[in-house]
Amino acid sequence: MQNFPGNKVFSKKSAASEVLKLVLAILSSSKDEFALPKQDAGGLGPLIQNLLFTISRHRASFDFLLDKYSEGKIRPRLRRVLWWALAEMFYLDGLPAAVVVDTATGFVKVQYSRSEAGFVNALLRRLAAIAEGQNVPAEFLEAPQHVHLELSADLFQHWRKIWPFETIKAWAELWQRPADILLRRCKTAFREVPRVLERLPVFPWAPEAAFYHFAGGEAVNLSELLSTPGEFYVQDPSTLLAPALLAVKPGEQVGDLCCAPGGKSLLLAEALQQQGKLFCRDRSESRLQRVRENLAAYQNVEIAVGDAQKPDLPAQSLQALLLDVPCSNTGVIRRRPDVRWTYNAQKLKELLVLQSGILENTAGLLCNGGRLVYSTCSIEPEENFVQIARFLNQHPEFKLIREEQLFPDIWHDGAYAALLVRGDNV
Repeated sequence: MQNFPGNKVFSKKSAASEVLKLVLAILSSSKDEFALPKQDAGGLGPLIQNLLFTISRHRASFDFLLDKYSEGKIRPRLRRVLWWALAEMFYLDGLPAAVVVDTATGFVKVQYSRSEAGFVNALLRRLAAIAEGQNVPAEFLEAPQHVHLELSADLFQHWRKIWPFETIKAWAELWQRPADILLRRCKTAFREVPRVLERLPVFPWAPEAAFYHFAGGEAVNLSELLSTPGEFYVQDPSTLLAPALLAVKPGEQVGDLCCAPGGKSLLLAEALQQQGKLFCRDRSESRLQRVRENLAAYQNVEIAVGDAQKPDLPAQSLQALLLDVPCSNTGVIRRRPDVRWTYNAQKLKELLVLQSGILENTAGLLCNGGRLVYSTCSIEPEENFVQIARFLNQHPEFKLIREEQLFPDIWHDGAYAALLVRGDNV
């Protein structure tokens, strides 16, 4: 927490109250209260994002402690306040525990009721003593496995049917670490690479791509590095899998029909070398703004709002098609820690229907011999191998050339991509 002039205790309580209000506004404004924005506007954006990510990464243990020490059922609106308080007390060092307790209690008293404020005050005082103690691990000796792994019970039980426990544990431990900032050097780059950037080993699915680890520090400013278009782009190496499989050639007619935010579109545009045409579509006009920024230097790109289930392009007009479909995002939990809470079986079923519909309604856009790459940032077999097997069973005119599943690792997220070719005699 930043320093403020005047009475330090009063200033800290005032600032904490404003931060709490912002956190609660974000948690309660979405259709799904656990789906967090990637960024928050305003000067407190990084602080708010850090708090939200901390809550998502540790919500399992927070809920365990709250339910363990609560003398009654906790209403959802109070639980959100308590998440903020536990994130501040256990993982952030800007506020004394007493200020956290007083801020949460005062907020509940004003916004809700005196009785709820008393409940919050008593519960947080118990938990503050634990946070300041020396034996926090002992509180979790009887906690379920999913709590130790900081996963939702639903996601953990789902994965136990698919993956060995040790695999899930390794992923869970990886996801508790903040994701590193990785930069891809664009093909159009001409500046020398700053010495402080660490060149990463070549990734086998994209051997020609140059990736660098940005460690931060005063020697290099990230904003300055990204200020010149066509030099560096913040990108996870896993996102190169699908464009690499599609292997676009200069002069081709190419579609990217689920294109936002545009990282894969940029790779396709680079491959076209200002020849041919790239058609970028996405259902969200607001998300297309970033796509336009990413592709501003390319004149052979058409960007427009469009639904991949109702494509606006002529039949058999494309030689290459990328379908980076909406998915469960279970491969990118390190960057999207809220995914462990937004997952549920019903949402997965709905996504499978959506993905199948996109495949079905875009297949006819490819000419004979045309290539289709279906991709997700998921590690769910149903969204990946199973989805493609179902499509191929219904469309014998397509042949599977190659498919690859990447699992989360220290230097990349999880991702899946399958290359299909359409032909009369495949």
